[in-house]
Amino acid sequence: MTILFDKIGIYCFKVKKGQEFNVAEAIASRAELNNLDIKAVLVTEIDGYIFIEGDVQDITSVVESAHYIGKQVGRVPVSELENQLAPTPVIEGLKKGDIVEIVDGPFKGSRAKISSIYTAREEITVDLLTSSVTIPIVLHADSVKLIQASEEEEASDSLF
Repeated sequence: MTILFDKIGIYCFKVKKGQEFNVAEAIASRAELNNLDIKAVLVTEIDGYIFIEGDVQDITSVVESAHYIGKQVGRVPVSELENQLAPTPVIEGLKKGDIVEIVDGPFKGSRAKISSIYTAREEITVDLLTSSVTIPIVLHADSVKLIQASEEEEASDSLF
């Protein structure tokens, strides 16, 4: 009975970059067609890798016939994939005073300073650093990337 549980797990495979979704769809369809014991195929933000959960013999048989798939990297515990399964919202890593770069929209490439954060809507208000006039712009948190964290704590927020 324990041998059966040792054979079932999550295994990581190297695939050609850009082909992760194609390989995952091919594996899922072959597993369904041949009635194999493959529970899930996971494509994450990690380029060039996919994760397959199921019986190791069934995984091996379906992987041998798949294109763009390389060697098996190894067995992966679920604890190492938890951040990929439920990623933290981008807004949690931002705070007032941080310097960000706008990566989307008409101000793409501009640097700005966060002046306020609306956590419920996942929106931030930023002031462009390159502008001589302060122009507040409301953006979604996904539209920016953190360049420099603010060094000082917001003392004014803690007083009131």
